[in-house]
Amino acid sequence: MTNWLGSEESESDMSTVQPRDLAIVVQGLWPNVGRLVFTSKFVPGCDFRHLGLSIRQGWRVRRWGHGPLETTDGPGMVAISPVGSLRRLDPLPPIQMRELEREMARADIDDALSDLARNLKEQYESSAV
Repeated sequence: MTNWLGSEESESDMSTVQPRDLAIVVQGLWPNVGRLVFTSKFVPGCDFRHLGLSIRQGWRVRRWGHGPLETTDGPGMVAISPVGSLRRLDPLPPIQMRELEREMARADIDDALSDLARNLKEQYESSAV
């Protein structure tokens, strides 16, 4: 069965997309199609039932470029994309790959610090009441 997020039976990008690859979104939520993402982690069992799919394999991806990805939780720079929805781009030269990895790591740290600041603010505001 093929649907708008790819075929569950033929999860073809599993053999080609690997962690730390640059990929293009080829199927999925419309605003994301054509966007570049950096694959950071394979997720063996992710629940995509809210998208009309099942529990299946996916990739944790981070948007590479400007603007967020559209997710079911709203706009975000990080998402889980079902296997079959990505196509790997040709590998970058080693120097460019190292710079891309640094850029993605900095973005993950910035996100973690923002989450921490938001949580601390919420705790402070709730204790002040």
